Amino acid sequence: MGPSRTGAAVGERVFVALEGIDGAGKSSTAVAVAARLGQRGHTVRLVRHNAAEPDDPFVAEYLHGLRALQQMSLRGPYFRLGDPHWVLIRASYYALVDRCVITPALERGHVVVADGWFHKFVARIAAGGVRAGGDFDRPEQILPLFAPVRRPDRVFLLDTPVATAAARRMADVNPGELGPQNAETSTPEAAFVTYQSAVRGHLLSMAVPGRWHVVRTALRDVAGIAAEVCADLEVLREAG
Repeated sequence: MGPSRTGAAVGERVFVALEGIDGAGKSSTAVAVAARLGQRGHTVRLVRHNAAEPDDPFVAEYLHGLRALQQMSLRGPYFRLGDPHWVLIRASYYALVDRCVITPALERGHVVVADGWFHKFVARIAAGGVRAGGDFDRPEQILPLFAPVRRPDRVFLLDTPVATAAARRMADVNPGELGPQNAETSTPEAAFVTYQSAVRGHLLSMAVPGRWHVVRTALRDVAGIAAEVCADLEVLREAG
């Protein structure tokens, strides 16, 4: 069975995404998971969800333009544009990564490991959006706008204590990680904890209906977390 819009066939063609709050360790874990799968003989495409690199130069340039458009939210009164605009811009970005990066890799029989997909963005919008009292306050209001975008075959939610994530991120935290309603009224660390706690709650609310694998990461190293992810994928492969 070939890939579909909502996921690839289980086996070699599988799309795996790691999710979690900012500072959860998604990128380092994705690298470790890809390395383990490679050691087991799988051909792996590692996708940095915010820095995906298509093979086609035209598509790569276009995708770069979309990323630049998203980054404008850090440089001006972006709240004037409203949540729906930012959600649709991001949905457009992921639709392009799906079509031009993930789908070709799956069609080649690769395992795709992404260090994030659109779920954290959905949770962040639901937790406060581009301003306090935004247009959305629940993931189920936002997810339909991502309907054309491929769903991963398996999502692993790295459930990291917010205080741990804050300690990791404080050295180079960006305003988007603090929440628009908190960034100007409290210290960066307090704003991060308040906002990311809400983001975590929304991610957990998506985990049950989405049948995600929730990985508790407290007091665990990357190698152990990656081993749990790969063990679950082996069970998924055998079930398929």
